[in-house]
This record gives sequence, C-alpha cells and structure tokens, in this order.
Amino acid sequence: MRKKARGKPAPEREATLMGHFRTRAVLSLILFPFAIGCAGLVPEETARPREPAVPQADVSPPAAVSVPDEAEAVRMHAREMLLGKWRRDAQGGDTIEFFDDGTVSFFSAVEKVAYPGSFRILDKARMEIQMKSGAPLTWGYAVTKGELTLTTPTGMGMKYKRYRGK
Repeated sequence: MRKKARGKPAPEREATLMGHFRTRAVLSLILFPFAIGCAGLVPEETARPREPAVPQADVSPPAAVSVPDEAEAVRMHAREMLLGKWRRDAQGGDTIEFFDDGTVSFFSAVEKVAYPGSFRILDKARMEIQMKSGAPLTWGYAVTKGELTLTTPTGMGMKYKRYRGK
C-alpha cells in the first residue's frame, strides 16, 4: 500500500522539488570548480609555466685585482728564476730540473736514476722539497740568471750552472 504524501499537494510539491533541483544545480555549478581544485579560476600569470629567468647583469663592483705582497713577489720571482734544468759540474754532472707545475726532478748521473718530487718556495733563501718517497725537507738556495747554489738540510752547498731553460 502506498502512503499518502503529507503536506503539500502534488503540483506544489513538484514546484518545490524543481526549486530545490535548480538551487542544487546552481550550487553545483558554483562549487564544482572548487571541488576539483579551482580549475580555471587561477589568475593567468600564475597558471602559465614559468620561463627560465634571464640572468641579471652582475651589479657588484668588479673584483679587486690582487696585488701580491712583497713576500709573494719574492717567491714568484725566485720561482721564475729556478724554472729550467741545472747541471752540477762535480760528481759526473748530476742535474736538477724545476718545472712550472711545482714538480722537481733530481737526476743522479752516477746512479743513472731520476728522483721525482715537488718544490715550494718559502722565502728568498729557503725552499721546501719533498721527494716522492720521503718527508718534506727545507733547503737553502741562492739563484742568479746562470748559477744556482743549493744548501742541503745538513748544510752542504752544491753549485749548479744553468743547463737549459730561462
């Protein structure tokens, strides 16, 4: 058995239902974009993919050119003077060669063996030489355009003549 609808007669009830339907439809149309993430309501400039930023011109002041202090200037000058090959007149002509990359090679004419290592200028009279096998040792030196005097850590002086290089 069918229950009788209470309240309003059928035509009025239909009008009320249609009103509710319209209200729901309008609300759905308004709320639907929010439900799916505000599609289409995002301002255009934020919705567009960003273009890569054009690097701005560096407005910072140019870097100051470093002027070497006196000690650095002495080390640079000594390094330039040392570069090249030097030959010792005593003991069969041992040689020592200083390279621009900070490496050094001792060649023993008696043993016919080269001993590679590295060097670093400490000041106008001392340098540090480290052979491939061994600890760094501080040597004394005096250099002119054509002559090099090395003083071993034990105090023995060895004179070399420029053989090749600057």
